Amino acid sequence: MSSIIELPKKDKQGMGLLSYSQIDLFKRNKGEYYQRYVLGSPFVQNIYTEFGNKVGGALESGDFSKFSEKEQGVLKQVVRLDEFEKKVTLQYSEYGFSVVGYIDTSSSDYLRIIDYKTGGTGKHAQYESSEYKQLVYYALGLRHQYGVTPKVAQVQFIERWGNPKRGDELRVGLTKPLLIDIDISMNSLKKVYWETIEIAKEISEFYQQHKPKDNSLLPTLE
Repeated sequence: MSSIIELPKKDKQGMGLLSYSQIDLFKRNKGEYYQRYVLGSPFVQNIYTEFGNKVGGALESGDFSKFSEKEQGVLKQVVRLDEFEKKVTLQYSEYGFSVVGYIDTSSSDYLRIIDYKTGGTGKHAQYESSEYKQLVYYALGLRHQYGVTPKVAQVQFIERWGNPKRGDELRVGLTKPLLIDIDISMNSLKKVYWETIEIAKEISEFYQQHKPKDNSLLPTLE
């Protein structure tokens, strides 16, 4: 018999909320996870996340005017599908939580989904790893909400040039954007679906051990 899993982040109805970024941070850095999700410290953008948002916003709007002519030439090679920032929710109702995400761009029939990433030279390798599962969650969410399982899931990697530590301004690298195929086979979907329940239990146990006794310190409900 399943039971409700208590998580630090909740929606207005009190249901627990997870995201790929939250799960990834918990695996990578529990100290930072504690600050962000248990104590509710706000996320502070840095020059790299700001650049990624700038690129993502341009791709969503189709307005590349904030970039040089050469950078625009690269951005125009990036695949833009029918919809942008599509919210998807994978519900684990029997456990009292859901996993929420936003697909950068998707076809109108949801058979193809793409996530945009920017990074330094060689950083595309992390998205070729079997540990990268963000689009698996998106595929599961679409399957849950619409009964449609995408046939193609890809990361479009846009190389980033410039080193702010040397005083360089970040800019779009003048290399062809890469399309990286992500495994969303049924075996992959099933594996991630069941793994998420175990991860949610780990997060819940961590939360129970470390949550403040003063409820005023807990994250604000969304």
